[in-house]
Amino acid sequence: MPPVLKRIITLFCLTLLALAPIRAALAQGKLNLIRDAEIENTIRTFITPIWRVAGLNPEAVEIMIVQDNSLNAFVAGGQRIFINTGLLMRTETPGQLIGVLAHETGHIAGGHLARQQEELRNLSTMQILETLLGGVATVGGGMSGGGMGRGGPTGPGGSGVPGSLGSFLRYSQTQESSADQAAITFLDRAHQSPRGVVEFLKILEHQERLSLGRPSPYLTTHPLTQDRIATFEDALARSPYANTPDSPKFIEMHQRMVAKLMGFVAPDAALARYPEGDRAVPARYARAIALYRKGAMGSALLTLDGLLKEHPNDPYFHELRGQILFENGRPAEATPSYRRAVQLLPGAGIIKIDFARALIETNKPDADREAIRNLDLAVQQGESDSFELWRLEAAAYSRAGNEGMTSLARAEMAVIRGARNEAQAHAQVAARQLPAGTPAWQRAQDIAAYIKSRPRR
Repeated sequence: MPPVLKRIITLFCLTLLALAPIRAALAQGKLNLIRDAEIENTIRTFITPIWRVAGLNPEAVEIMIVQDNSLNAFVAGGQRIFINTGLLMRTETPGQLIGVLAHETGHIAGGHLARQQEELRNLSTMQILETLLGGVATVGGGMSGGGMGRGGPTGPGGSGVPGSLGSFLRYSQTQESSADQAAITFLDRAHQSPRGVVEFLKILEHQERLSLGRPSPYLTTHPLTQDRIATFEDALARSPYANTPDSPKFIEMHQRMVAKLMGFVAPDAALARYPEGDRAVPARYARAIALYRKGAMGSALLTLDGLLKEHPNDPYFHELRGQILFENGRPAEATPSYRRAVQLLPGAGIIKIDFARALIETNKPDADREAIRNLDLAVQQGESDSFELWRLEAAAYSRAGNEGMTSLARAEMAVIRGARNEAQAHAQVAARQLPAGTPAWQRAQDIAAYIKSRPRR
């Protein structure tokens, strides 16, 4: 999703669509990844201390937010943690979410499913999700690997996980118990309380009781929740950090994340949960998003402008304002808000992509050049696997008459889609069109060589 729930990757179509947050057009039965600078930053801020004590490089761990209402999180493809929006919104405190992610970190640090993960390690996120969606499986289903939470199916009718996919996703009870023990160790090393894990497992236990008529394979691959509660309660009783509270900063970040998600995913529920009389920042944030999602742009901007008057240097408020204007066909008015967001948060490549999109829509040569500069910076900031980024670069370079860079951008798009022949063809054309020896020429050569060296799957 965008600033807010930014780009949406729809995998059945194998295309990455840079749509505004969560649109009403989301089709049922499709697995969607949500990109949002603020939410990703919040999660990273919470879990980075855990990753460090686990011996992981935080920069090497990827966070993937899945648009799904079930309570679930899982690890796939090396160091990629997939987290359902339903789980994020259901957590009540930062400690609960940190506990869930400490468990997932245990799977990574323990090398669980190492063989299968090695097979996926070099695939793009899009290709991993395509694999996970093979057959009739849905990641939100009960057998999602290593999930701290359990959940029902995401698609119509639901399903279990068949055959080889089931074996890819399913951890053994021994590995689940190992991940729990690792979580306890990591929380202790990071001087954090296990209390959040106990609280979340009790939420999970309540959910299980409501689902007794629909037994899930999850329950056969995980230790009983009541046993896990006992394990973490024992750890809580022994922990010197048992009563360490969540920091006020973490609490505020968590409240904003939940409010933001609710505004985008469930606007009616957000307006009910955060009534007009609630003047807290998260409540007003949720209302602004929910009003925008329901088509009340004027009321949404009025609410958001009130927040900006009080918090003029909040990059995410500026980003949301840019998004609202852009999504309502006003790209020229959106660009100042996006520009300010980028100035306030220069390290957020996701926002630069949205800014570039708005710039390109203004149909001005100077704006195209500014868009290209921002897209190039976004590549340097780790967004090189974004299909939308390269689509925008191809459009901007094409309008500028730069055929070599247009071909290179199209080659990058084809690589992400897994279109080998197309990627190689565009890369070869780019290599002929670009000045020899330049970084862009070398990249075209690298793409062509990489595809030639990779065995077909």
